[in-house]
Amino acid sequence: MPNDRAPFEVLEQPDAVASERRPGAHDRPGAQGRGSQRHDLEDGVRSALCAAIGPHRYGLWFDNGSALSVRDGAIEVRAANTYVSDWINRHFREALESVASDAIGADARVVVSIAEASEVGQSAADAASRGAERRRRGETPATDAGSRPVARGGRTGPTADAPVSRPSRSQSFRRLEDFVVGESNRLAFAASEQFGDGSAEAPSILFIHGECGVGKTHLIQGICRRRLERAPRQVIRYVTAEQFTNEYIASVRAGTLDDFRKRLRRVDLLAIDDIHFFANKTATQAEFLHTIDAIDLTGARIALVSDEHPRHIRRFSQSLVSRFLSGMVVKIERPDRSTRVELVRRLARERGLDLTTAAEDAVAGRCAGSIREVEGAITRLGALVELDGLRGQIGPGTVERLLGDEANLATGAQPIRLVKIVEGVCERLRVSREDLLGSGRHARTVVARGMVAHLARELTTHSYPEIARALGRDTHSAVHTAAKRLRAMIDADERIASGGESVREVVDQLRHDLARAGRERHA
Repeated sequence: MPNDRAPFEVLEQPDAVASERRPGAHDRPGAQGRGSQRHDLEDGVRSALCAAIGPHRYGLWFDNGSALSVRDGAIEVRAANTYVSDWINRHFREALESVASDAIGADARVVVSIAEASEVGQSAADAASRGAERRRRGETPATDAGSRPVARGGRTGPTADAPVSRPSRSQSFRRLEDFVVGESNRLAFAASEQFGDGSAEAPSILFIHGECGVGKTHLIQGICRRRLERAPRQVIRYVTAEQFTNEYIASVRAGTLDDFRKRLRRVDLLAIDDIHFFANKTATQAEFLHTIDAIDLTGARIALVSDEHPRHIRRFSQSLVSRFLSGMVVKIERPDRSTRVELVRRLARERGLDLTTAAEDAVAGRCAGSIREVEGAITRLGALVELDGLRGQIGPGTVERLLGDEANLATGAQPIRLVKIVEGVCERLRVSREDLLGSGRHARTVVARGMVAHLARELTTHSYPEIARALGRDTHSAVHTAAKRLRAMIDADERIASGGESVREVVDQLRHDLARAGRERHA
């Protein structure tokens, strides 16, 4: 892979330090002072606007040819063309007026107009010279923790550099070393390590998919960070699919498509999050297809993340799907119980919470859907512990008292329908409804009946006699016994069959799925 490319660099919010102005022979001290004050004010306005709308949007709409200045008590924005002018007026006027009021005064005005071609070129040149002067003084570029990294040399606008003391953007990426590995994500993690290390055996495309909140973004950011640490001179580009789409549309409207393509194609690694956002966007898909082909010719790599398998993304180009399938497609499953327990333990340690083993297991049991649920539960638990002033170890009883009843929180006042529980159990355990309602004594069928009885008592308002009638039983004693037997299996952490799934884990997953379906139905 070529190594003569510029090292990774990022765009940052505009430089808040006024550029030095060297007085000429005809400069007057008073005029120089006023000019310096105006430059200070303009730089302050740029910094405030960037903080208000975010570094990415600032870079996209104000660093690509739009000239911002302060004159006669007004903020003047000279846009590159009519499209940019209209967009700024529709989406950023309120932020501009707020910044103007804070920086200039309550009577400050905002004027957005279209610039002449010479003004746009001069604006870009002036901003670029400020960045060059900072680099000449030895100040390295950095980025705000909330921005996205961009490969150097991509934008025609300024690279507004930050002070040396600010952290590098790559340091805000998550690390592969911090990823909790379990059976549900082991393959995806191994592939990510191979990709991050730049192994020659790694495929040209890595496609990671899975439900929301299972760690996909952690992995793709970890790949970028690992690659930057191992090969700091390589060009890495990490964007979301939405950012890719917005930049592509803006470049088409502004006539800067060549610059956009240089930014995205002259890389060693292109990482795109939420690739499913391209669904139903024909032009963007076509552009991305050409981007893949161009990158592939250079021997560079592409890492992609999606909520769905490539074949299941609706309204997606078959040409793109075939490109994805030519690489490595790997799924991250929901975190299993042992992974969730380890995550609970790690997050609790970070927050200074002393949980007993039973309390860790209780939190993990409540958060069967995703890693984000675990993070949210620990955050809420920590806040409530501080609020109540609790000291010492936290047991499962405290967890249940502080976090409340999961079923009620999940479904509100509306109970889950018994028929949905029957359908969910049958589908998960691969038991037919006829077998469940019949008199068969197969081990899996017996466990299924116990799960229906257990979940129905927990998630519905039905009594045992009502549950018995739903299961085709004349008396409720058999249903009561089945629920009691399943509770014993959960407490003993038994498995459905030899080498099969944990009964407790299956119940947790079913409870989560039923609760989520209930929320969606009542939304």
